[in-house]
Amino acid sequence: MTHAVANVSTGNQLRSTVFRGMGATSLLHGLAIVLAFAAYRFDFQVSSLPGQISIVLALFCVLTPFLVLLYLCRTSRFIVYGWVRLFNLLSAYTLVGITFYYFYFIFAPIPAVAKAIGLIVGGSLTLYWVIFSYLVLDRFIKSSDFVEKAFHFSGTSIVCDDRFFEILNKKYEEKSPFLTWHTWIVMGVAPFFLVINRFLSAYFGSQGVLFFVATITFPASLWLLGLTVRIFVVMIQLPGSLQRRSGKSVLISPEAMF
Repeated sequence: MTHAVANVSTGNQLRSTVFRGMGATSLLHGLAIVLAFAAYRFDFQVSSLPGQISIVLALFCVLTPFLVLLYLCRTSRFIVYGWVRLFNLLSAYTLVGITFYYFYFIFAPIPAVAKAIGLIVGGSLTLYWVIFSYLVLDRFIKSSDFVEKAFHFSGTSIVCDDRFFEILNKKYEEKSPFLTWHTWIVMGVAPFFLVINRFLSAYFGSQGVLFFVATITFPASLWLLGLTVRIFVVMIQLPGSLQRRSGKSVLISPEAMF
């Protein structure tokens, strides 16, 4: 009887996690698809490829959590909840990072030099921020008592604390904050494309709105990537490492809501 109740509880937990992200992710991907077709197929008349890519990304990011729910609906493995949250964040990045920024500098009818500058600088900052976020968080986990506080070790399994993210946010903010100059680099470089584009592109007037959105939201895309890295490290990489070292399954707390 107890086992049946536990199965129902974990099934409800995963179902709640999947469906809580459903509305937001569907809306974000819908906006990305509409924008991609409206701008690049009908306005600029350059290609329907951005819209097609957006559809593929939408199907991948929205359907994957549902497939997880169908095949693993009774699971209490912590890493499964991590993957579901990761896809929810990737949905947000699809709109802000890919549709707003990279689609503009790849598909918009602007000079090749402007495209190259936008893609090189944007890609470099994106790679830098991902690596930096990963290294800072990895160093924090290795040098703090977060694992001992956030996971409970028993004879047969490892269970995450139901205050998992509360513990993470408190300890991570106190011990490993982002340095101010890093934040200024990320937040300050992208807007200078406004000046660069004025000199390099004669098409600025007709594409001003999309260009403005691309440059202003670029720092937000890096912030989303930082959150994605955080979820990957603490909900996927860390539980996997704990399971390999201990031979015990890492499970979600019955009271936790992720």
